[in-house]
Amino acid sequence: LEQTEAVGHAVRATYMYSGMADVAALGGFPEYGAALDKLWANVVGKKLYITGGIGATGEYEAFGADYDLPNARAYAETCAAVGNALWNQRMFELRGEAKYVDVLERIVFNGILPGVSLSGDRFFYQNPLESAGRYERSSWFEVACCPANVARFLSTIGGSVYAVQDDTLYVNLFVGSTAQFELGGRPVEIIQETRYPWDGAVKIMVNPSRPEKFGIRLRIPGWVLNQPVPSDLYRFLDKNEQPARLMVNRKPVAISPENGYVELRRKWRSGDLVELRLPMPVRRVVADEKVKEGASKVALQRGPILFCVEAVDNGGKALNIILPDNAGVTNWFRPDLLAGVAIITGKARAVDFGRDGKIVAERDHQLMTVPYFAWANRGPNEMAVWLPRTEAALKLIGEKNTQRSVLF
Repeated sequence: LEQTEAVGHAVRATYMYSGMADVAALGGFPEYGAALDKLWANVVGKKLYITGGIGATGEYEAFGADYDLPNARAYAETCAAVGNALWNQRMFELRGEAKYVDVLERIVFNGILPGVSLSGDRFFYQNPLESAGRYERSSWFEVACCPANVARFLSTIGGSVYAVQDDTLYVNLFVGSTAQFELGGRPVEIIQETRYPWDGAVKIMVNPSRPEKFGIRLRIPGWVLNQPVPSDLYRFLDKNEQPARLMVNRKPVAISPENGYVELRRKWRSGDLVELRLPMPVRRVVADEKVKEGASKVALQRGPILFCVEAVDNGGKALNIILPDNAGVTNWFRPDLLAGVAIITGKARAVDFGRDGKIVAERDHQLMTVPYFAWANRGPNEMAVWLPRTEAALKLIGEKNTQRSVLF
């Protein structure tokens, strides 16, 4: 209980922490909750990949040291992502704060989904944030925990969309769905319509069996409020000036989040309509300067989705691209690509390396990125989540790669 740092086997730790949260909530052991708060702060503040993955080292499938988050050698086991999602769900149930759902959402879209191919029959055990082009999903593993864990988690994701406490409904995840609850002692049907995560428009129809007063708490994601994760481990380079907008029956409602939620408490009638619009500009993410492999690099995010560069879309290479801070980027939706995904394109720079790792040529490059969860679905090829922001940063990477082999 005195442990304040997450250490050891990442999968076992997160499952243990989930159990601790249940005991804290149901067994009357508040000291367990206090210990979990410290452990969670350590993971989210010092050991969490931008993908939501955890477990930096393959040795013992374990947490690394604080801020030790290698990219090409990232272990980030799929099972650990599932365990981390379950733990954050339990932490929400224990504390009732949206920051845990923010982490859960990041894990689901960027930490768990990459573990399974779009065809559903090939899997990643570990999830690196950079590949030299030799890594691809497998149809099975000798230790086959990850495929089963993904299947189990995805089949139960509906249990994380909503939550009920007394006469209050929490809307945590934005997923097209129909659900039945009892609020204020009366049955209530909730119908949610949305194209999230590609679009930030969410419509929620509220249908109580008869007029009844109760509360609905809508999560306003941290990325809308200029916080990629609920810590200082990552930050946006730019500030989003576009506010979220909320309406009830077409009438605007002020948004003043408390613990990440805006509460609507009123007498609801069948057919009442809640509309939430979340702005989704393309954002640039940078890591804390203590993360050595994040130095002078940037990642792209839109909504909750993290993007990556794949060689197949960028002239056969991905590890030679520079994305300057002033390079313009824009997003598109491609229904014909990877079962239908958003992409980000823009003006970048690309270089050619000599055998000594030094830059021998530089040119303009038309950048294209795809969601990280969809990478390696078109065969093994180079991939990178973090892109150098300057030529000097890329030059240093090239020189280092000539001195050591690049994993994957």
